[in-house]
Amino acid sequence: MLALACDTTCALSREEARALGVELVPMSYVVDGRRYAEAPMGENGDYAKLLRRCRTCSTEPPTPAAFARAFRELAGRSDEVLCLTISSRLSGAFRAAQEAASGMDGVTVLDSWTTSSALELLVRRARALADEGRGAAEVVDVLVEERERASIAFAVPDMGTLRRSGRLGALRRSLTSMLNHRPVMELARGGIVELGSANGASGVGRVLAEQVPADAREAVLVHFGSRGSDARHVLLALRQRLPRLRVRMKDGGPVLTENLGDGAVALAWR
Repeated sequence: MLALACDTTCALSREEARALGVELVPMSYVVDGRRYAEAPMGENGDYAKLLRRCRTCSTEPPTPAAFARAFRELAGRSDEVLCLTISSRLSGAFRAAQEAASGMDGVTVLDSWTTSSALELLVRRARALADEGRGAAEVVDVLVEERERASIAFAVPDMGTLRRSGRLGALRRSLTSMLNHRPVMELARGGIVELGSANGASGVGRVLAEQVPADAREAVLVHFGSRGSDARHVLLALRQRLPRLRVRMKDGGPVLTENLGDGAVALAWR
């Protein structure tokens, strides 16, 4: 039997994680010197208010020891363990999980190249494959192909938060300075890639909805921090363009909100 583990940026609730048999390993965020463990989706209180009022805030991946504890717990009741993590280009979680797994038999770690709702969709795919009786090696072979096609596009209120995070990579300087527009980006092979910009909340809705192919079966819309007008306009644009598309809405949690900015939105699909 294959057990699954993932960091908390996948935005699964406790109930969803239990149903999928996924062990959630908490990321952390440090607000004015106080460290908080990121809880499953829906259990982080009014984190947006906390982040807005803080003087200093940073985020941290799980430690190797935290991953090791999760792996030992899962190995005690499963034949194999597969851990999926947030993209290694965005966080040190993958390296920490690799370190934890290095001295253990039957534990495999995969860099998802993505995060948030796109990571959730990969986790759900892994569970479906495991339920078919496939082992870790077979599941990884499938996910390595599917992460190439895993899609998540997102829009941020401004570029200030991403600039401070140091995660912009090779985005052109002109985009990072267009403060009167909402920058729109995607994760490609684990890194942030520019899609363009949108004018206002309605523009964000239109641009993000246009990224979803007509044959998509479901989409997951994530708001980070406050659920503002951007998320509403994305949902309206999706319903107008693809009325039969199943759309779920989720809260992205404090760790990604701190790195993207309060009011950011993301859209993943399959």
